[in-house]
Order: sequence, then structure tokens, then C-alpha cells
Amino acid sequence: MASTISQIKQQVNQIGQQATSTAGQLAQLATNLEKNVAAVSSAIGGTSSGEDKTMISSFQQASQAVKDAAASLQAAGAAAKDWASKA
Repeated sequence: MASTISQIKQQVNQIGQQATSTAGQLAQLATNLEKNVAAVSSAIGGTSSGEDKTMISSFQQASQAVKDAAASLQAAGAAAKDWASKA
């Protein structure tokens, strides 16, 4: 039984580490999306067709969704690490 618990702790800890690592990668993606917003805005901002606003809005929405996902993964990683250290 103790061996099974130990294996589960190890698996949960690994999942937590993966979640934390992925959260960092997603945070970088959000930063890149925000840089693209600035680049698109300066390159084609104010076009009469409105495509710039559509693209900028899409990047901003994606960036926010990625930030939210990163925060959720960070929380999951912390919870997994906390549980694995106590169990």
C-alpha cells in the first residue's frame, strides 16, 4: 500500500512540474501575442477595412485566454506539489 501511495505521489508531483513548466511556456506565448498586437497596430493600424481591429482583437483575446490557462496551470502545479509533499 505504501508503495502505491509513493507512486501516486511521484506521478502527481510530475504532473505538477509539467503544469508549472507549461504555464511558463504559455506566459511566453501571451507575451509574444501582445508583441504582435503592437506590431500589427503600428504596421497596419487604422486601415479602412477594419482588418487591423479584427486581428488585434483576436490577438488580445488569445493572449488573455493563454494568460488564464497559464494561471490555472500554475495553480494546479502548486496544488499538486503541495499535496505530494504532504501525502
